[in-house]
Amino acid sequence: MADAQPPAEKVTAEAQRLKEMSHQAFFEAWITYVQGGTDRRTPREVQAAAFRSSEVASRTLAAADRAAREFKTVVARQDGESKREHQARISVFRTQLQDARQPIVAAVEDLAADEAEYLAQLDDEAFAQEWSAFVHAAAGSSRSGRDYVQGLAFRSPEVAQRTQALAVRMMRAPEGFLPAVEGETRKAHHARVTQLRSRLEAELRFLQYTLNYSVARWGRMPTAPNYRLQAMRLLAERYPEEFSRLRNAVREDARKAREEVRRQRRAERRAQARPAN
Repeated sequence: MADAQPPAEKVTAEAQRLKEMSHQAFFEAWITYVQGGTDRRTPREVQAAAFRSSEVASRTLAAADRAAREFKTVVARQDGESKREHQARISVFRTQLQDARQPIVAAVEDLAADEAEYLAQLDDEAFAQEWSAFVHAAAGSSRSGRDYVQGLAFRSPEVAQRTQALAVRMMRAPEGFLPAVEGETRKAHHARVTQLRSRLEAELRFLQYTLNYSVARWGRMPTAPNYRLQAMRLLAERYPEEFSRLRNAVREDARKAREEVRRQRRAERRAQARPAN
């Protein structure tokens, strides 16, 4: 017999309450839940469903990751507590955290699969708008994992290649994807461009791993990205006149080198022919 599901209206109300919390209050509510309680008179099955709901799941996973990093602060050593007793409590908490985290990860992955299906059916303009909004939000945040669901969706095998092509376009001409800011100084604009490029570089690394995995599944060895060639293309697009001048200079040097080799060979042939005459 399947487990009874908590009332949907109660889950929705609890998810909304969690969503409106400050970051620290949300983190403390999650820690209380992990350790077996709730932060108010809310049935655990209701709060469990709320923590993995579409509105809250990404935030919950970020809180779980923070708890894993800050476990010594979460489970602080008490007065008079021995080191062994403290380590025992930490071990219990880590087990509790792992058990609580697994359903959240599964929920995020399910939500990401639905989001990837949605992204795959978008036209190019709508897809670009979704990707731009995601990248700008990530670039403007100091916290990783701000939206696990959409990040996983964009890196899914169904849309990763499309995402990569768009990310490369943005890297080449980021100004075309930056919203205008009235009164913005040149320095501030440059900072926004730099921030966006940094985020795009990170996403391109993730996407390359996704695409390599897809290739490897078919028994083919993935090729490493040619960063030198990519850099040359970016330079040619950003500084076309300088790139053209350098390319012509290199071609001229190569032509002179070839002519010098030909002269040397002709001289050698003439030198070899003289004794025969």
